[in-house]
Amino acid sequence: MNHRRGVLLVVFACGCSIVDPSDRDELRHQIAAMPLEEISRLTRLAMNAAALDWLQGRPPGDQMGKLQCRYQAGGQWTEWADQEPSYIVQDMRACLIEEPFLVTYLMCKDEWEALQRQIRKTDLMNSLPIPGGATVECRFVWDFRYEPDKVPAKLTDPDAVDTDDIINTLIALPAPPPGWAFPRLVPLLCPLGAGPGWGCPPTPTDPTGGQPTDPTGGQPGDRP
Repeated sequence: MNHRRGVLLVVFACGCSIVDPSDRDELRHQIAAMPLEEISRLTRLAMNAAALDWLQGRPPGDQMGKLQCRYQAGGQWTEWADQEPSYIVQDMRACLIEEPFLVTYLMCKDEWEALQRQIRKTDLMNSLPIPGGATVECRFVWDFRYEPDKVPAKLTDPDAVDTDDIINTLIALPAPPPGWAFPRLVPLLCPLGAGPGWGCPPTPTDPTGGQPTDPTGGQPGDRP
């Protein structure tokens, strides 16, 4: 878990510019030729990194949204009532970093909403002193600053992520992502700035003096 956290933090902390040697064109071609399932997975990786980058520096306790619930009894609906806890930046960041599978901005919100909706509906159903019970429904309400149409498109729309976004995200990773099955891409990533964790030879300016590692397995290529 700590290794995954470190990998993702490096992705959105990297602000370096990347030179475009001829290898990039070939890398674009190789990625475009991948199976659609793998392209989708790499797109989610880029979206995950984009969300972490956009959230960087925002207060951990800042409210991103909240759940509201109401119930119907005797043919009448109550007013929508805010529920606790609200959804905060820290919740989103934890999901983006710690989930075992690559998740996106909206996937994290949906996961939190599904869990809290079930908890709140169960609590309300058990606490309402209404003979025969009541009908309960809940909804998620975004804080306007975090609404999907207010954030950068690359956080929410896979079609907004291009091949260069994927390449830049891979280069920023200190090692291959979990389940990496395309070692043939590594020789193309190395000239673009990928580090020793990919099996690339250390650059003359590498302050760590690290040695290349096998990108198909072992440390630091393995990530939980």
